[in-house]
Amino acid sequence: MIDQHYVEAFRADDQQERAIVLHMVLSLVGGLLLGAVGAALSYGPDPLYAIYEPYAYLLFVVVVGRTAVGLGWAALTSALATLGTLISLLVASIFKAGNELTLGSGGATLNLTLLVIASLGLLSYFTRRDDLWGDFAGGAMAGMVAIHVMGKALPHWPTYVPGYGPWNVLVVTGLAVGLLLFLRRGIAPRLRALLVALIIACSYFVFVVGL
Repeated sequence: MIDQHYVEAFRADDQQERAIVLHMVLSLVGGLLLGAVGAALSYGPDPLYAIYEPYAYLLFVVVVGRTAVGLGWAALTSALATLGTLISLLVASIFKAGNELTLGSGGATLNLTLLVIASLGLLSYFTRRDDLWGDFAGGAMAGMVAIHVMGKALPHWPTYVPGYGPWNVLVVTGLAVGLLLFLRRGIAPRLRALLVALIIACSYFVFVVGL
C-alpha cells in the first residue's frame, strides 16, 4: 500500500508546479494585455499616456515578483511580463508610422526602463520579508521609480522626455509612495523604507545637478 504521506506530498508538489506554470503564463499574458492597452492609450491624451507608460508595466512587475514562489521564479516571471509588454508594443508600432511604441522615447530611456523593471521584479520579492532587508527593498523600489521619473522631467538629461512636466512627476511619485506604504506594515518599517527611498532620490538629484 502506498504511504499516505507520500501521496499527499506528491499532490502538494504537483499543485505547486501547476501554480508556477500558471503564474508564468499569467505573467506573459498580462504583459501582452498591458502593452496592448498602452498602445491604444498612445492615441489618447498625452498626460494619461505619460503616466501609464511605463509605470503600469512597473506596477505589474511588482505584483508578479511579489507573488512568485522563489527568487529565481521572480526573476523569470518578471522577464516574461516585460517580454509580453515589448511584444505588444513592437507589434503595435508596425501600425503606427513614425512613432515607436517602446518602453521609452530613446535608447537611453529604454535601457534605463528595462533595468528598472528587472530590478523591481527582484526587489518586490524581497518586500515579503518583515525585516530590515524588506524595508530596504521597498525603499529601493520607490527610489528607483523616483529616479526614473525625474530623469524624464530633467532637461538635458539622456532620458529626458519633452513635455514631461512636474505634474507627471508628482502623480507618479505619489503612486510609488502609496505602493510603498501598502507593502510595508507598521510605522517604523514604513519610515525606514521612506528614508531609503529619499536617500536614493536625493543622491540622484544631487548627482544630476552637479553635472
